[in-house]
Amino acid sequence: MIFRATTEYAIRALAHLAMLPQGERMLARDLAEATEVPRQFLGKILHRLAQEGLLDSAKGRGGGFMFKVDPATVRVKQVVDIFEKKKVCVLGMHDCNDEQPCPMHDDWVLFRKKLTAEVDNITFDVLGTNLRAKLATLEKAGLLQPTPPPAEG
Repeated sequence: MIFRATTEYAIRALAHLAMLPQGERMLARDLAEATEVPRQFLGKILHRLAQEGLLDSAKGRGGGFMFKVDPATVRVKQVVDIFEKKKVCVLGMHDCNDEQPCPMHDDWVLFRKKLTAEVDNITFDVLGTNLRAKLATLEKAGLLQPTPPPAEG
């Protein structure tokens, strides 16, 4: 795991939402099932993303979550920045920093810089398109069950 589970779950959920046609919503329970993220945990993540202005949520019939903004304008780094406020030591040391580095600190800092540069260039429309294509390929090869239609209301 490169990021905290919360961050990875957020990226996974947004990639799935980016596959939806513009203006279409997905219920949190359907998104939790599609992404294999615990429903309660995902609910908190989705509400945080809505508070940050990335998602729109609606309750009731026709409700669910969808991008509030064009997924082409949302970079993965924005989501990483929301959930990865504090840098964590790869070895789990509490006082790992430039002044008190752990044995992996210098290598991890370089890796994190490269990763940050990569996620700054990836937008969710691209992730959604790539995810849709890969899921279709797996389904065609018989390695994935066909996706059932979303539940009503």
